[in-house]
Amino acid sequence: MKILEVYLAGVVLLYTLIVMLVLLGLYFFTTLIGELGVVGQGSYRLLDAARYSAMLVPKQIYELFPMVALLGTMLGLGSLANSSELTVMRAAGVSIRGIAVIVAKLGLVMVIVVALLSEFVAPALEKQAHFQRMQAIERSVSFSTGSGLWVRDGDSYLTMEMLLPDGEALGLTRYQMDGQRLRAIATAQRGQYQDEAWHVEQVLITRFAPDQAQDQVQVLQLDSDQWISTLTPEVIDKAALPAENLSVRELAQFVGYLRENTLASERYEMAMWMRAFAPLATGGMILLALPFVFGSSRMLGMDRRILLGVLLGIGFYLFNGVFSRVGLLYELSPFISAATPTVLVYLLWFYLMRRVN
Repeated sequence: MKILEVYLAGVVLLYTLIVMLVLLGLYFFTTLIGELGVVGQGSYRLLDAARYSAMLVPKQIYELFPMVALLGTMLGLGSLANSSELTVMRAAGVSIRGIAVIVAKLGLVMVIVVALLSEFVAPALEKQAHFQRMQAIERSVSFSTGSGLWVRDGDSYLTMEMLLPDGEALGLTRYQMDGQRLRAIATAQRGQYQDEAWHVEQVLITRFAPDQAQDQVQVLQLDSDQWISTLTPEVIDKAALPAENLSVRELAQFVGYLRENTLASERYEMAMWMRAFAPLATGGMILLALPFVFGSSRMLGMDRRILLGVLLGIGFYLFNGVFSRVGLLYELSPFISAATPTVLVYLLWFYLMRRVN
């Protein structure tokens, strides 16, 4: 039985790796072709573009893995079915449940590896790739066109025009509020975050009296000042990146920051729960391949299995994305919105397996 488990797992793993390599190859060259238009700007060269494209590959592994796992499992088991090896296994006393357990064990190992990759490797590599690309092109990070980044920090609102690669911020403005009343406006040309405060330079402060009288407006001009703030460059970096590009740990920290400042956190909660449920969804996609193989092992050729696997994978990806956005639109619980597609995958698998003889 041990030899059979290794052989069966090896075949499924081989086809999964083949599918992954093919899709990653397409993604790498597509990204590289897209970067050719930037090559030549600053010190950004073709080798830099290739390195940038390669550093984004771990992120793509995580995003493609549910579809890859489904397609690899269908092709691997389908090849065994076409050569009648699955029939021989079942004739030797190996049940469908036994084969499912073997595939599930392999799927669990692959899910753990990919989850660790997405949590600790992919986000760091992606940030480093963007940072190196930005340095080579000699551009700063601009959060929006014209209006900059606006963030609430306690009783204040902070806006900045851009954040440089070394963490220095340019064009900072802080609006201090007292309830719904504007208490002061402070502008600074540049600032650096150190020791839980923004150390700003060339500061102009306008303070307003409680009755907002014109003759009680006080204007101060300082060479430097300190703005106590929990808004670190790391938090700004996370706010500037798409939510799906952050790890679960980073998303949880950022959700805590948003809740602490009574800001809308649903979008980031949704991304956090979707990433948390992704390994379970991948396991469900692997199991979903079983009823299609055993229920129609001789009726489906390799080309039809590929088409069916691609359609199922793309269908799940689209449904997962659309349902999460519908959940945000109708203010559903992020947990329920993220869990529903995964639950439906397992329900579909359970229904189809009951029809397999």
